[in-house]
Amino acid sequence: MELKRGHVNPRSLALKTLLIWEKKKPPLDELLSEILTKEALRDERDRALVNNLVLGVVRHLGYLDFIINRYSQISLNRIDAEVRNALRLGIFQLLFTRIPDRVALAETLKILLQRGRAKWVRGFVNALLHRVSSAKSSLPEPPKAYPTLYLSVKYSFPQWLILKWQKRWSVEELEALLKAANEIPPLVVRTNITKISRDALLKYLQEERLSVKPCPYSPVGIIIEGFRGRVTDLRGFKEGFFSVQDSASQLVSLLLQPRPGERVLDACAGLGGKTTHIAEIAGNKVLLYAVELYPRRLELLKENFNRLNLTLPSIFTGDVLEVLSGFKKEYFDRILLDAPCTGTGIIRRHPDIKWTRTEKDLEKLPQKQLALLEGVAPYVKKGGVILYATCSLEQEENEDVVARFLEANPSFKLLKIKPLLCQLSGDRAEDLVENQYYFRTYPHKVGLDGFFSVVLERLA
Repeated sequence: MELKRGHVNPRSLALKTLLIWEKKKPPLDELLSEILTKEALRDERDRALVNNLVLGVVRHLGYLDFIINRYSQISLNRIDAEVRNALRLGIFQLLFTRIPDRVALAETLKILLQRGRAKWVRGFVNALLHRVSSAKSSLPEPPKAYPTLYLSVKYSFPQWLILKWQKRWSVEELEALLKAANEIPPLVVRTNITKISRDALLKYLQEERLSVKPCPYSPVGIIIEGFRGRVTDLRGFKEGFFSVQDSASQLVSLLLQPRPGERVLDACAGLGGKTTHIAEIAGNKVLLYAVELYPRRLELLKENFNRLNLTLPSIFTGDVLEVLSGFKKEYFDRILLDAPCTGTGIIRRHPDIKWTRTEKDLEKLPQKQLALLEGVAPYVKKGGVILYATCSLEQEENEDVVARFLEANPSFKLLKIKPLLCQLSGDRAEDLVENQYYFRTYPHKVGLDGFFSVVLERLA
């Protein structure tokens, strides 16, 4: 779809974005970034509105469709995509935002008029939205007698995932997880300690009248509450004083414990969030190597290193196991393997994950994760470590992969992770450890993204 520059109605742009996403299912954050970069919106509030509307509709998609089906005389699958998504946008504004009902109604009809929809179509939409608006205090709910259906609809999660999680958690705890996964997470930044201390950065941001507080879990994390603008416009961003990164992700890099002069590999570097952190932890004196499959991500990684004034790592594009075939065995002191995963621990940041992952992913991804772990293992030195991490809540991608690896590789052992976490998080370390060896976070328990990691030491 060609996107032209010029004045754009933000709700119309949100509708365009939803239509593209529903049809092709690209990563939603990348789609939003691309569209908002191409479009000329009036001000930052319009950009924020597009972002909030799109993410909100995708976050509550199942429940919005439930409401449409209850109040429409035409079944959802018979409503064309444009009208269906306009209804979702309208109902989302009515039920989940502070936008006045009259504005939500008028603006929804306005975008349909702009798109040339017939009068009867606009009449259908108008009538349905009015019915929902009038019934806001007594909306129907899915039947509680069927817990799987109830939780799936009320919190907009696919039934296969609800069924899976019901085997693991009580209804009460599962509902708490689903609620947390649907909340908009706070903005968390990581202090670039090569440039500024956390205390100094806190004062620096407070001078901008921002509501900030130190993260209770990460020694370099800062929570910025209620911020809705562009991070790139924040004071100190261009100077490289901080990066955006959730505290759970920060702790993963800190658990690797990179030291000056060591050779460290980030095997799946992505945009460089953890790669740059490794450099910062080691005082920008580490011999760092970064591998990423997608060239565009590596371009952004380079931009991040330059902004933070950190020495660029040795960068390689392609499959990490093919890249490593050109290295000597036992070459690295430490390897970070932040493995590709289902991402069920970061749904609150990427709600589209709910609708793009399938049960088959939990059959295929663990095989890939194990292959990656076994593939990088020969390249770590004796006495060196591999940190295996995912942003998944699923046992198949976490404990099971690690257990299978250790069974086939007796020259590796798990290191106890609690002592280091006590240094990093103090008394709160208890919240982050399972079985002494597993670093694990849950959105509903500690308010962090869901991460899992272990430290594997090579003995021989």
